[in-house]
Amino acid sequence: MSAPLALALNLDAEIELARAHRYQRTREMSERVRALALAMKPGLPRGAFVVDPLGEAAPPDATPIAWCPTPSARAALHAAGVPLASAPDVSILARVNARPFAFALSDGELEGAVLVRDLEAALAALARPGAWLLKRSFGVSGRGQRPVRGGEATEADARFVAASLRDDGALVIEPRVTIARELSVHAWVTAAGTQIRSIREQTIDAHGAFVGSTHARALEASVRDPLVATAERVGAALADAGYAGPFGVDAYLHRGDSSGPLALRTLSEINARYCMGWDDVDGWLAP
Repeated sequence: MSAPLALALNLDAEIELARAHRYQRTREMSERVRALALAMKPGLPRGAFVVDPLGEAAPPDATPIAWCPTPSARAALHAAGVPLASAPDVSILARVNARPFAFALSDGELEGAVLVRDLEAALAALARPGAWLLKRSFGVSGRGQRPVRGGEATEADARFVAASLRDDGALVIEPRVTIARELSVHAWVTAAGTQIRSIREQTIDAHGAFVGSTHARALEASVRDPLVATAERVGAALADAGYAGPFGVDAYLHRGDSSGPLALRTLSEINARYCMGWDDVDGWLAP
């Protein structure tokens, strides 16, 4: 019989990575992470213990699992008596989860998307006609994003841009598109290579927050093959950056400004961690 899992479900990992060693959960965030963990609990492996944020006591022989092995997650597992043996350095986690890392691998597949590092370049990009979405380097469930109409940026928009550049040093500006189908590839990378675990179809609410996912059935090869190829390319880049572990690549089918033909964006976001919807089919242990 295999050992039970002891999990640190630090679902606020991106916020911690954005703030480096200065992060401490607010009461509001603690309540939100706890509510999410309680909602996830029925879908976890039978007999699993959630040491963070539910405070469940795990036996000493339990296998430690960190949603994302940030310093706070490692500290929680250590305090529970089930420390992680090893994990990527927090500087590596921050680099590979930041949007500039994903942007550099996106090969310009979303026309008009730009990465800016100064206010002048940002304002020039926002002067272009169209509907744009600002994305800070770190964000989850729609956090850190702001819609802007080209040529109509307000003072509040300019403050958002300035704060993003001050805090993160970079900002992604991409066109808002009409999404027809949200997809995600779950995978695992080790020194031996990348293993694709599953391809999911996701349901996302109007604010960009995860609602649920199912296994994507009967995907056409014209969609499935590019998704797998991109995930393998991402896995190789993660390994080169010093990361090993679970990851997800978010993608989608879209129609541009709603009038265009259906197109596939194979790389929207990279989540170098476990992902929402991860289950026993994906597996919780390394290959």
